[in-house]
Parts: sequence; structure tokens; C-alpha cells
Amino acid sequence: MAKHRQSFFSKLTPLIGRLPFPILYLLAYPIYLVGYYFVEKKRNVIFSNMKNSFPERSDLELHALAKLNFKRLVFMVMESLKTLYMSEAQINQRITLKNPELLEEFAQQNQSIIMLAAHHCNWEWMLAACSLQLSFPIDAVYKPLHDHVMNEQMKKSRSRFGARPIENKDALLEIMKRRKVLRGFAMVADQSPIRKEEKYWTTFLNQDSSFSVGTQKIAQLTKYPVIFVSMRRLSLGHYEVFFEVLAQAPYQKEGYAVTEKYARKLENMILEHPEDWMWSNRKWKRKRTVYD
Repeated sequence: MAKHRQSFFSKLTPLIGRLPFPILYLLAYPIYLVGYYFVEKKRNVIFSNMKNSFPERSDLELHALAKLNFKRLVFMVMESLKTLYMSEAQINQRITLKNPELLEEFAQQNQSIIMLAAHHCNWEWMLAACSLQLSFPIDAVYKPLHDHVMNEQMKKSRSRFGARPIENKDALLEIMKRRKVLRGFAMVADQSPIRKEEKYWTTFLNQDSSFSVGTQKIAQLTKYPVIFVSMRRLSLGHYEVFFEVLAQAPYQKEGYAVTEKYARKLENMILEHPEDWMWSNRKWKRKRTVYD
């Protein structure tokens, strides 16, 4: 069996995860300061993405927003490392599902659903709360991390409360294999598609933007309802989750209506609370070509 070298950060994660919340947040603040002021590449990506998305805002406003965003990103990472060591009571206390009855109506009809979320607030805690507070199991589609040790820790954390992680390259096959079993298939769909993947292009945050159409294809094949899952920060370490039906069968055979609806819902959520989206994600790293 191949041995995987453990990074310095992955060695620290069990220690960080076991810290009490007050100490965890106390530690997060200097990490934010060092990261923001000395990791220039990451800071520049955040600022550049914001400047292109909000051309009407001044540089002074954007720098303040970028600082707040980076701070919340660091705090979210620290919270996520804590997931593996949190009790069910802690999860339920910190994340509230506002309208789970919307999803339970589908469950009562033995109807599986597709749950579309985003890198907004704390998507790791969102999965944990949904796994605990909903009556049906969740399969979480994920993109593997380059750090093998961190990737295994992430899978362990995400499956702790009953969720079943599925690697994105296997998503369609696994979903079709389990199409007769009641599940919620959770996907975070706001990342930039890979180069060879089929894309849908639309105007998003004032920019020509591409979205993966994998969810659209899965919905058309399975006829599952598509649910938009939004998250809002209430206070430090406390969030609420809201569900909304994005689309239902019958779906059009042509076009990308589901993907466009997702782009609009995501855009509105970001505009309401731009400080909580992962602006460090290089969503606009590729431009449209004549072949798209």
C-alpha cells in the first residue's frame, strides 16, 4: 500500500478540532491576520473577484469587504475542523433548519431529491445538521482534496452523522444505482467546471461565468426535484438553513433552465451577504472560447 506523506497542517487538525470553541476562535484571529496580510496571492484573488463583481464599489469598500470575508473564511475552516469532534447536541444547537417540512413532504412520498448548496457560510456544518435533523440519509458529492490525509479526514468528518460521501467522478453512476432508494443527493455547485466538462455560460455577478451542467443532467435522468439550500449566519458559530424548491419534473429535454435558476438564486444569496461566500474560489479562471 502506498504511503502518503502527512502535511504539517493535517498533523495539526486533530489538535485544533479538540479545542473548546472560545479557544478555537481566539486562535483563529491571529491566523486570519497573518494570512490576510502575508498571503498576498489569496488576498489578491479575493479582491480581484470582488472588484469585477462589484464595479460600482470603491476600493476602500472592497478592501474592507475582502478583510471581513477572509476573516470569516478562516473562522469557517476552524469550525469545520471541529466537526469531527462535535456532539450531536452541539450541531443541533448551532445549526437550525428553518423549514425541514418542505423536504419531509417529498420523503413521505418516497421521493428522493437533489439538494444544491454553495460555498456560503459553513457548508460542512450544513451537511452535518441535515444528516442529523432530516429523516432520510444524504449522499454528499465531493471533489477530492489534493492532500490525501486531509481528504480522508474530510470524508470521515462528513460521514460521521450518517452521510455517504461520493466522489464527483462517480456521482452519476452511484445516483443511478441507488435511484430506487430514498436519498437526498447533496451537491455544492458553485465551483468552476473543469476544462473538458460541458458548461453553461451566463452572466453572474456582472461577469461571463460558467457552471457545471452535471446536476441538470442528473435531474433530467432521474426526474428528482431540485432543492436550493441556502445558509445564513446568525452570529459567531451559529447558522440557519432554508430550503426552496428550485425545479421539478417534467424537465425540458433541451436547454439549461435548472442551471440558470441555480445561478440566479446563488447570486441573490451572495448579494445579500457577500462577506460569507468563498471569494477565494477562482471561479473565473477560465474564459469562454469559440467552442463553448
